[in-house]
Amino acid sequence: MTTAAAVAAAAALVMLAVVVVAWPFVSPEREQQEERLSEEDRRRLALAEARDAAYGSLRDLEHDLRTGKVTRADYEVERDRLRAEAARVLRELDRLR
Repeated sequence: MTTAAAVAAAAALVMLAVVVVAWPFVSPEREQQEERLSEEDRRRLALAEARDAAYGSLRDLEHDLRTGKVTRADYEVERDRLRAEAARVLRELDRLR
């Protein structure tokens, strides 16, 4: 095999690998899957994201209290707000189920 043929074969193999890896990101079916979601499914996903964000914020707030970035009083106010938000989201999720 000549050097030119080996380089061409390697280039073709690299191109094939790039297409295989990139296909899920550029596939026309990618957009269609999201379009197939019902309004209720979209609402459920949004609520799940809000729930996860509230839980993450509570975790971060707990860490901030332990490291001294927030005072106990500020922590309690923010904790109560985040817990109320998480509870509201959980109630809405329960209604959807």
